[in-house]
Amino acid sequence: MAQHIPGPLYFERQGATGTPMLFIHSTPDDHRLWLFQTAHFSAWYRTIAVDLAGYGRSPAPQEGLTLGAHAAACWEAVDRISDGGIIIQGNSVGSQVAMHMAAERPGRVRSLIISGTGYPPPREPTARWKQRYEREGIAPRHEQIIDHFAPAARERPYLRYYAEMLLELNNASTAQSIVATNQALMNAPDEAFYLGLAVPTLIISGTEDRSRPGAFELQKRIKGSELESIEGAGHACNIEAPAEYDALCIRFLKARGLFPG
Repeated sequence: MAQHIPGPLYFERQGATGTPMLFIHSTPDDHRLWLFQTAHFSAWYRTIAVDLAGYGRSPAPQEGLTLGAHAAACWEAVDRISDGGIIIQGNSVGSQVAMHMAAERPGRVRSLIISGTGYPPPREPTARWKQRYEREGIAPRHEQIIDHFAPAARERPYLRYYAEMLLELNNASTAQSIVATNQALMNAPDEAFYLGLAVPTLIISGTEDRSRPGAFELQKRIKGSELESIEGAGHACNIEAPAEYDALCIRFLKARGLFPG
């Protein structure tokens, strides 16, 4: 078991054949952040969408949770399906977990596709949300989900529906789990960690994402990485603009001989 996570992660699979493709969500979302991508990419890959510890149906973490522990738990989920190479997609904190997975087992990671992220990880907003959950319990979750979208997108009916749907899996430990993950994100690694990453990496950034300046800084630090933009999208560009997001992923994977379609 991964340290500080008392049990295996919950995950959902689609696709009968192909390279495993792991999807790691942002906070305070769960695996359903990737509902468009798991439906689409399961045509060619075995998709695995996890609930990080304490989110959705996964067990709540114990005190001392780290990004490395999240990564180890994700590897345990992948190893239940395959011991071969994988492709990893992550958004926001999911991107940080994805990079930790690549650092831990670089020989297994064929490529990374990360979004809603940058260098350095945004500690000030993370600390602010952490404090709100500590004071208010689970109440801020709906607001934070909506806050991840570009201002022009926040009233779209399907995004409002998505945010409301996630709240249906709230439980007694969800708020504490979000706090623990935010604390882990505030303890993100130093620059040397990012400079040491050595797997093919695509960074996707919405032009309305508040972490966008950091995306350019991250690209400078991950050797050989590429950066693509989605006009008008915010922090959760994969669900705001799924067609544009998927097209960028497919182009990147085709260029590396990783797309079988």
